[in-house]
Amino acid sequence: MSDSLDFEALEAAGVANARERADLIKYLDDLGFTADEMVEAELRGRLFGLAGDVLSWSGRPTYTFETAASELGIAAEDVARAWTLLGLTAAGPDIPVLSQADVDALATWLGLKAVVGQDGALGLLRVLGAAMARLAEAESTMIRSGTPDIQMTHTHDELATAQAYRSVAEFVPRIGALIDIVHRHHLTSARTHFEGVLRDTSASVVCGVGFADLSGFTALTQALTPAQLSHLLNEFAGTVSDVVHADGGRVVKFIGDEVMWVSSAPEALLRAAVDLVEHPKAREEGLQVRAGLAFGTVVAINGDYFGNPVNLAARLVAAAAPEQVLATSELHDELPDWPAVAQGPLTLKGFAEPVIAFDLHPGTLPS
Repeated sequence: MSDSLDFEALEAAGVANARERADLIKYLDDLGFTADEMVEAELRGRLFGLAGDVLSWSGRPTYTFETAASELGIAAEDVARAWTLLGLTAAGPDIPVLSQADVDALATWLGLKAVVGQDGALGLLRVLGAAMARLAEAESTMIRSGTPDIQMTHTHDELATAQAYRSVAEFVPRIGALIDIVHRHHLTSARTHFEGVLRDTSASVVCGVGFADLSGFTALTQALTPAQLSHLLNEFAGTVSDVVHADGGRVVKFIGDEVMWVSSAPEALLRAAVDLVEHPKAREEGLQVRAGLAFGTVVAINGDYFGNPVNLAARLVAAAAPEQVLATSELHDELPDWPAVAQGPLTLKGFAEPVIAFDLHPGTLPS
């Protein structure tokens, strides 16, 4: 402990009841925090969280948007816009909110913009912000569930909470390294995927689009505890990822109990759908999966896919019965030897004309 620790001075500076909180203050002092840092944390209502908070920060905020803009050679409005697209709060112009690492990261964005153009670079910021926000929420939920001692409402003990929070926050830099590794592997996977679906230099690609969901999921959620629901969704996500990847596809996104994926080949798309519908684990859990499929030209933008085939596949999964795989005429035409039963015409939301669809899961798979 520092010889200069002065509880009276801390109280005078704004740390309430410093002497009664001596164990927490000594713990922070042993970690090397200064009195000024403790006072600053107390003013934010986070003295108990200081030990862990610093491991999450990118560094001490020393730049305002104005000074960061000057450092980067752009307008302050552009800095604020980039920060907002990342899903982060833009503070007042005179408030230091950016660290040196933040400014360096924004310099990377500017470098990318020079290569891919403004729209591409801004789109990447938007996707990155959304992905990191979701990841942060997932981490927070996982940690709060698995380590209840990080919550003051659970321990009622500032020191115990500070120590527990510090222990989990030590994973932050390690998770950052994990993200970097996974990102690199996904870049390789994405490159391989696009090599099979690109036809020109535009954002248009030709591929199969699939949607699958759990039939009766809304009713099922009402009968499950939060823990059971979490287990179910994790099992579903894990099963879907295993099946789609094994059949050469790419998972685009999960929306609750629904998944969207793409495949470069029509047969690979269909086999993934059938494998999901017939998956033993799903049947063991009493789950009924249904799917909607389409094939054609779509636009790949910012990690998502858009176009008529996407809209059709999304509507077909909603129209499908449990364990049914409904597909568009275009996909059926690509697989003329696959057993199929015509369905329809179907009236689908958002489509002016009735749609002919085909049930591609009427019996056994062709060899």
